[in-house]
Amino acid sequence: MGDFDNCMKELKTKLVGVEVSVENFMVIVRFAMEVVEVTQLKGSVQKELAVRLVRTVVVEAPISDNKEKLLLDMIDQGVLGNTVDLVVDASRGKLDVNTVIKVATGCCALL
Repeated sequence: MGDFDNCMKELKTKLVGVEVSVENFMVIVRFAMEVVEVTQLKGSVQKELAVRLVRTVVVEAPISDNKEKLLLDMIDQGVLGNTVDLVVDASRGKLDVNTVIKVATGCCALL
């Protein structure tokens, strides 16, 4: 079995009892990232595998077409990839949360 198959099997084990939904989307992303992290893959290949795993979970899930479309749109529009990048940056200490809060506060003050 290849990386994808092994990771998919492990991800499905972690997702037992977790409903595929918008509310649980980040839980699914987290588990996918955890599964991919223990592979020998690195960098953008890891990210691509995590995105592919989440996409497969969404497509295979017994959910309504509207929910599936919403989740796939989030993936296809780059929300998932950007989230993975954000988590990786945070885990490497490259994210200054105080700066993010100041920028967000400044942007909101303009409204």
